[in-house]
Amino acid sequence: MKLFGTSGIRGPADTLFTDDFCRRLGFSFGSWLISQGKTGFIAVAMDPRDSSPRIKAGLIIGLSACGWEIEDHGVIPTPALTYYTQKSAHIGGGLMVTGSHITADLNGVKLFVNGEEVTKDHEPQIEASFSQSVPPGDPSSLEPVVTASNAARDLYLDLLKNLADLPYPKWKIILDTANGTQTQVMRQLLPDLGLDTDCTGDCDIQSPYFVPRDTETQNSFTDLIRHLLSSHADLGVGFDVDGDRVIFIDEKGRYVPGDFSCSLLALASDSASIVTPISTSDVVDEIGKKVYRTPVGSTFVIAAMKRFGAKFGFEPNGGGISSEILYGRDGGTTLIKLLNLLKNQKLSLSSALDALPKYHLFRDKLDCPFSRYDDVYQKVKQKYSRYPINSLDGRKIDFGDHNWLLFRGSGNAPEFRVFSQSPDVNQAARLAREGLSLVKSVLHPDSYRIPSPDILSDQLIRLDSLRVGDSITAFPDQCAQVIKDISLQHPPASCSLVDNIVVSGMGGSALGGRVLASLERQVLKVPLVISTEFHLPNFVGPKSLVVISSYSGNTAESISALAEARARNAQVYILASGGKLAQIAKKDNLPAYIFDPLHNPSGQPRMGLGYNIISLVSLLSRCRLINSLPELNRLPQFLKDRQAHSAEFFSLAVKLTAKIPVLIAAEHLKGAAHCFRNQLNENSKTFACLFDLPEANHHLLEGLTLPKTNPQNLQFIFLYSDYYQEQIKKRFTLTSQVIQKNSLPSLTFSPSGPNPLFETMDMIQSGSYIAYYLALINRIDPGPIPWVDWYKDEIHKMV
Repeated sequence: MKLFGTSGIRGPADTLFTDDFCRRLGFSFGSWLISQGKTGFIAVAMDPRDSSPRIKAGLIIGLSACGWEIEDHGVIPTPALTYYTQKSAHIGGGLMVTGSHITADLNGVKLFVNGEEVTKDHEPQIEASFSQSVPPGDPSSLEPVVTASNAARDLYLDLLKNLADLPYPKWKIILDTANGTQTQVMRQLLPDLGLDTDCTGDCDIQSPYFVPRDTETQNSFTDLIRHLLSSHADLGVGFDVDGDRVIFIDEKGRYVPGDFSCSLLALASDSASIVTPISTSDVVDEIGKKVYRTPVGSTFVIAAMKRFGAKFGFEPNGGGISSEILYGRDGGTTLIKLLNLLKNQKLSLSSALDALPKYHLFRDKLDCPFSRYDDVYQKVKQKYSRYPINSLDGRKIDFGDHNWLLFRGSGNAPEFRVFSQSPDVNQAARLAREGLSLVKSVLHPDSYRIPSPDILSDQLIRLDSLRVGDSITAFPDQCAQVIKDISLQHPPASCSLVDNIVVSGMGGSALGGRVLASLERQVLKVPLVISTEFHLPNFVGPKSLVVISSYSGNTAESISALAEARARNAQVYILASGGKLAQIAKKDNLPAYIFDPLHNPSGQPRMGLGYNIISLVSLLSRCRLINSLPELNRLPQFLKDRQAHSAEFFSLAVKLTAKIPVLIAAEHLKGAAHCFRNQLNENSKTFACLFDLPEANHHLLEGLTLPKTNPQNLQFIFLYSDYYQEQIKKRFTLTSQVIQKNSLPSLTFSPSGPNPLFETMDMIQSGSYIAYYLALINRIDPGPIPWVDWYKDEIHKMV
């Protein structure tokens, strides 16, 4: 029976690691150790996930059935157990119950002998022992001899303290242990080393939750980055759950992949050769040492280190391996060695990294049955037959000049990983999209033929019947047209003296008001209310400015609201492209901006947001009802420059495929998020939700548990801004932690801009692109809105 994957034995906690399986595994491993002449005690430990105590208990019963006595070291890091088994003569072997970074419903077991994880040569022997073993009898008849011990943790702490080159500078460290096995160790160690240490919310010894975290994914460390920047700290340190991997955030808030931090250590080491897997960045090849590549997995790296006499090796997940300490990944010693390096070279982490070559990496994964791996590899071979392909582990395609793409089926879980590298960030992203598209085309040949921005012109011809894409591209031109036109218009005579503003509009025509209402704290001088009814609020009167907004000029609710505003002697201003409202404005000489939608070729009001929003901004600026915006003329060029980031928008759209987007926004981005949600509905034909903070904190957090399919169906998107108030930033951090603790997928998108208004407009444009790309990915024409049109036809019949 095949038990082992890339690293130990992993699988579903409830269906693979049954009580019977665990007892049988413990018995077969204990029997194998005896066959190897091992005696003494077995050291066992675990990570904090819910299933670990039960699995550990079953293993102990199996070990006891063949005569072993047990030392139970509780929750400790994997490297602490590894080091203890190496240094303790009375220990015959070890077992670590951990699923590492995988989700809570999964778990795993790592087996140790001779002071390190069992080798690839050992694995078939243990599998044979498992197949031949007779499960222990009635477990209730066994009385395991178990001794609780803190010796492994204490020995590991002493190792790290002795390795530290003290004293360190007065650094401030932000720590995130994923509520995992390094929590107690690091919270004791770092202050003992004289380091000012603060923790994120995922560094709690008492927490009942751990955070399943892939250290090769920047999104896993969003909270750590925010905490570091807000605290002006020198270094961020993030561990995975079992503590054998560590990544760093530099003082500028940049995520540092393990390839780069470990390449710094490799450069500083006295090892003439370095060993690392095929998936590692080419940066290590540029440090002037002999580099040996292996399949992915620490056991492969360790075997090659022994074979070639290398003193240092690592995996790109941040797992450094130092042969003079132990043959195993160790996040703790990797951290201490990096601190020593920065101290001795008198460098910040960002300065040390700037000396390395710049290669950009993208790493992503897709759920994929083990049985489909060969189908993907066959498709890769067909598509890239003209390029060199390395089959050491998976399929690595070399395009030359440090551009490559790696396809690799995981040995630990049914998922397919895609890695890309290029000196150019856009090329790296393009290769990653291309790789993901290939895998999806194999798994879902009828549903997923994902285009890339490079070939969207073809998709436009075939899918975008109303030229929605052209309207998005023309969004900056819409803004420029309005800014020029409004400067020639006359606002209502006494508009600067009003006490309140009411924007009356429906659908897309009300979005300008929603955006301005969200900017209330930053720019508005008087209250602004959105009215989407036939009748205006009761407070409307002579001291009110009522803006009647209707793209078509024929909206019944807007025409009714205009009549009511005039009857109450309110000041009015009309925004329309024509229709009945334009006729009324001309006939009665009412203040109005009747725009010619030159830059909205789709003809869809929802795609003319530049007209709707900037006309309102410009009007209120002329009325001196908002703070001065002298930089507004720069907005169109800013938005055009941001269109160069289409790869980023496309990448996010890919992550939304087959998901329900759940948007989280606050303050000035609420209106832009409303626009984004609407375009996901209308353009992508996708159900999407929007929640705003802090209000959602009082109900949403309790609504995440059910249905159980939420982790598969939902994709949370945090729309984050550095312009948020500090109280809001803290709530974003805590909300993100709750989402993670519920094993729900999340990502963060941060729009750009020199001020909240520019950032808001960037969010609107970015959201438009994301929704548009999502439509094309799903082979949907983003233009027609048949159900809305049907509804309008039916409602007109009832009038």
